Amino acid sequence: MALVSCQKPLSDEWMAEPCPFESAYVRAQEPNSKEFIVPSEARRMSRILKRTVCTSLTALNEAGIHDPNAIITGTGMGCMENSEKFLIDMATYGENCLKPSLFMQSTHNTIGSLIGIVLKCHGYNNTYSHEGISFESALLDGFVQLKLGAIRNALIGSHDENTPFSALMFERIHPEYRVLTETSMSAVITSDSSNAICEVASVCILHGADIDEVASKLNANEDKMILLGVNDVEINDNTYLELLAELSFKPVCLQYKNIFGDNFSSSAAGFYAAARIIERQTIPPFMLWRGNDNLTDKISGLTIVNQTEDSTWTIIRLKAV
Repeated sequence: MALVSCQKPLSDEWMAEPCPFESAYVRAQEPNSKEFIVPSEARRMSRILKRTVCTSLTALNEAGIHDPNAIITGTGMGCMENSEKFLIDMATYGENCLKPSLFMQSTHNTIGSLIGIVLKCHGYNNTYSHEGISFESALLDGFVQLKLGAIRNALIGSHDENTPFSALMFERIHPEYRVLTETSMSAVITSDSSNAICEVASVCILHGADIDEVASKLNANEDKMILLGVNDVEINDNTYLELLAELSFKPVCLQYKNIFGDNFSSSAAGFYAAARIIERQTIPPFMLWRGNDNLTDKISGLTIVNQTEDSTWTIIRLKAV
């Protein structure tokens, strides 16, 4: 796995010393793209595309895979920065002097297509754009294909950027978000467990589910520890509190948005954090939510619960290997 966010890029220093938020809008810390991309090519790439290449190649190199069977991408808004530039140019110059590269690199599937081009990978390549569950949709696709034996491995990624304009838009449309950030996360899932960080045991997406239905999917044996998308905003957190009230058991609750902020791909950062917690068998104290400081048992698994707009829930179970 590899992550670029508002924390130090391609690094896990956040587990010991996270960078604090200094405003309600925080851009990602850029990785050193020169290690992955030729400068002449990097000049034609937007920030989100550079981050995508850096996280994807880092994850693949660590996994020892250079030609994945599938490239599956999630993104809520795609290449927002290029989209804005293209529309501004169209409004300014009409249709006479537009830069074609801005248009070609503004669509949602530009991200996954670029990785295919960089890797010269001609296999299955798909993009999901479902707002806050874009990552889970991509992960579910790869998970099902692995279980069916259609593929042996897949590069799963979720990437979103926030420009100053889109941040202003989010403030008006999504009052449940607190600190707007950017996320680019890539992970390799494979049927070979010899070098695995953890196991993706199950992926579940519940559309239009009520609290009772979501609660019925959780149990004391598998979900003793839950990572929630809480962010200290009442309109967001109340839904999670309602879910906890419906459970017949009391799980240990963790949070991640206090470190990685909010965006359509923030659940991918939560996935990354959960996997690292299982791998290292340690929980940073600032990730504990509402107490739960007496943790001495082995971390055998961690369940990630995410909801978006009170209508769609996702449950991802990760287990130690």
